[in-house]
Amino acid sequence: MNLPKLRAITFMLFFLSIAGLAGCTAMPKTHSDFLSAENAIHHEEYEGRNIEVVWRVRDAHDINSAEQALLVSKLESALSESIKNPNKSIQIRAAITRIEAVSPTLNWISSILLFVPMDHGGAAVELEAIDLYSHEVISQLRFANWTPISEFSAHFTRLEPANLALAQAAEEFALQLGYL
Repeated sequence: MNLPKLRAITFMLFFLSIAGLAGCTAMPKTHSDFLSAENAIHHEEYEGRNIEVVWRVRDAHDINSAEQALLVSKLESALSESIKNPNKSIQIRAAITRIEAVSPTLNWISSILLFVPMDHGGAAVELEAIDLYSHEVISQLRFANWTPISEFSAHFTRLEPANLALAQAAEEFALQLGYL
């Protein structure tokens, strides 16, 4: 076999292995002690809102307070949109427990050189629904998701993968509650 063919085959195998590795990881779900114990909640005042979202990220990864407020607002609005006509006796509690922002520069460079964005980004969330009359936990969900390669354009905006993951968490929780 001649040298140019060998180089071409080596390059192709390298490219395929890098592309395969880029989509093979799963974001671990978080356990932040936010969710209530089964059938027992921490009694708190809810300010009359049916949806409460808090920030519980331990390693903020250079996410400033304005971005935190934006992400909390995004999850609140995604839950409001997904859970249409919520039962007034149900309190939805959510905690954003992990945010992975992407590096658009790294993704541009890796996309030019390897045809695949290497930095995926995503989010992890813990959600629960509580019956306000009986104080029982109705449903809980731990959700974590990296942004898939199929959402190619999201990999070039710093927080877009996290926004997509938050919207997906809200939809999955609404589905679990039977609101979709």
